[in-house]
Amino acid sequence: MKEQPPSAVKKEFKNFFRQTWVEVDKSDFHFNLKKIKEYLKKDTKILAVIKSNGYGHGGVELAKEAVKAGVYGIGVCSIEEGIQFRKSGIETNLLVFGIPYPVDTLSVAIYWDLIPTLSNFHDIQYLSGLAKKLGKTLEFHLKIDTGMGRLGISPQDSYNILQKISEMPEIKLAGIYTHFAVADSDSSYTQNQLEIFHDITKYAKKLGLKFIAHVANTAALVNNKKTHLDMVRPGIGLYGLTPFDHAHKMLKLKPVLSWKTRIVNLKRVSAGFCVSYGRTFVTNRASVIATLPVGYADGYSRVLSNKADVLVRGKRCPIAGRITMDTMMIDVTGVKGVTIGDEVVLIGMQGKEKIKAEELAKLQNTINYEVTCSISMRVPRIVV
Repeated sequence: MKEQPPSAVKKEFKNFFRQTWVEVDKSDFHFNLKKIKEYLKKDTKILAVIKSNGYGHGGVELAKEAVKAGVYGIGVCSIEEGIQFRKSGIETNLLVFGIPYPVDTLSVAIYWDLIPTLSNFHDIQYLSGLAKKLGKTLEFHLKIDTGMGRLGISPQDSYNILQKISEMPEIKLAGIYTHFAVADSDSSYTQNQLEIFHDITKYAKKLGLKFIAHVANTAALVNNKKTHLDMVRPGIGLYGLTPFDHAHKMLKLKPVLSWKTRIVNLKRVSAGFCVSYGRTFVTNRASVIATLPVGYADGYSRVLSNKADVLVRGKRCPIAGRITMDTMMIDVTGVKGVTIGDEVVLIGMQGKEKIKAEELAKLQNTINYEVTCSISMRVPRIVV
């Protein structure tokens, strides 16, 4: 029989022993969802986009919170994500954005009661055959490519395909949608996409088809209320992150995620001491260098080496030297009373100081989406 761990260990480490973790505040998640609801008309539905592990925040737990809040459904990237949610007891509408390839994976989606997105007539025919074989009506959403150039039926092909769909009673067109390419930065291009979409949905309605029309991501729903239609698809806004600077002022959202670690080693060194690979950081004075158990394998980008700050005891401390796979070092020389075990904030607030995902994104020349999505699965997510 294995020896039981000491009770102090079980209490202190809460099932993870490497002291790096993400905290997800569900009350802030509900706050953001409420703010988005208040921005919409009363009858506009919400499809909460909780794909890609909830943009790195932890998909299953936040999906459960979205269901509690009464959303119409949840958007996921893949059939795998949909299955994960179903196995976790989530029973709401689950719309899969990704294309079903190979096409016979549609049978898996149907088995798990997932709503597929179809983007070509071949897949529509396959779903029709599957419906006939199973002897029941199967739902799907049709995606139109109005200018994103990623997935979707071309506008010129959509009219003929919609006509054929109207002659297939064994399948139900539950929704039609498109995706905006520059909703955050180009209102005229977005308006052109919207007009193309309106023409197509008008034709679909003339054919007698009844469906939910949806086009708006967070950027669109904030920038242009005409994009709200029957349903909106907020993603990044749910997590308190914004697609452009003034969106935060309009919705007053709260960041849901904090990323934390602890000091596991302290070293007092003299001037001229080299830190980490490549000797890119050399102390110019007697210094105190702390080691943190977090690195680029956790999703903290190596690009941030010698650029970003972290928070220790409410003070900003610079990263010292190159970030390594599992650890990184910081200069805590100016932090009074610093000690091993001190909590360190990588993203979030400590005292009066704050480090936002946007700050790290700017240093990496990327977007806040990528910063949170890049936090690896080996970092535990704790709902608080």
